[in-house]
Amino acid sequence: MDSLSSCKILIFEDDAAIRSMLSDFFSAQGALVITAADGKNSLERIKKEKPDLIVLDVVMPFQSGLAVLRELRAAGNQVSVLMLTEKDTVDDKVIGLELGADDYLAKPFDPRELLARARVLLRRARQETNLKQTVRPVLKLGGLRIDPVKREVTVRGAGPLTLTKTEFDLLLDLAEHAGSIRSYAQLMREVLGYDPEVESRALSMHIANIRRKLEEIGVDKGIRIRTVVAIGYVLAVGDEV
Repeated sequence: MDSLSSCKILIFEDDAAIRSMLSDFFSAQGALVITAADGKNSLERIKKEKPDLIVLDVVMPFQSGLAVLRELRAAGNQVSVLMLTEKDTVDDKVIGLELGADDYLAKPFDPRELLARARVLLRRARQETNLKQTVRPVLKLGGLRIDPVKREVTVRGAGPLTLTKTEFDLLLDLAEHAGSIRSYAQLMREVLGYDPEVESRALSMHIANIRRKLEEIGVDKGIRIRTVVAIGYVLAVGDEV
């Protein structure tokens, strides 16, 4: 089981009871925990603390979690972010993932699930750092050029495609297996890092975001992410579309 002993976690949560619980919980796992009760001066706090993971509540005084996330990603900071949302606020979850959150958890939540998700995001961040030091070939598919080292996607005749960290990882995986079905379980385990049995709609939301961005930039012919009902997804290219 992954240790949190070398990790710094910054928690933005305005509810004092939940903030205290989260702080005590992560501290007991060995993490160094810093807390904030609102979104005021959030970027300055993040820049100062340099956390490995941010646990970010959506509803906060001064500045919402979504606004914090928007500014964070606009500044080019790709620290892992786990959003805390209200149970039935689907829009917050969708917008959060679109803005670059890595995952979300609805309140009320089981602390054990929170710990599991935090460990996954921290592990993924470490793996991403290691992959940057690995030479991997540039992929060219149906007008797309995907550079795994620079983590850039460009579209012939349209320029760069802006993706979140997780969206890039998913598109890269599908591109590396173009024409082959990638099951939900494979994508959950090998890309998102979760046990396939974990209940999460994050995967389908991320795929929907990638599709929308491809359509917006004009990649609607020659390449498409197809859903294979009850199985998974496949990146179809050329005659397979």
